[in-house]
Amino acid sequence: MSKIVLRKVGSNFVTTIPVDVVQDLHLRAGQKLQVSKENGRIVLTPVTAEFEAVMAAHEKVIEKYRAAFQRLADV
Repeated sequence: MSKIVLRKVGSNFVTTIPVDVVQDLHLRAGQKLQVSKENGRIVLTPVTAEFEAVMAAHEKVIEKYRAAFQRLADV
């Protein structure tokens, strides 16, 4: 396990990914990563064409049923 440093650059925060992790996961420079939080952890998920298609479908469902989801959340 590697320890990395979070740095502030302008209004954003940046860090590095160790080369062994990049190689093991077959990542490449310029590749898009989805950032999410799960149980207090930061999760980076490589964005693939399949991932983008799933996320687009998810967004359509959320938009179509936004009011219903809001009513469920209010219960």
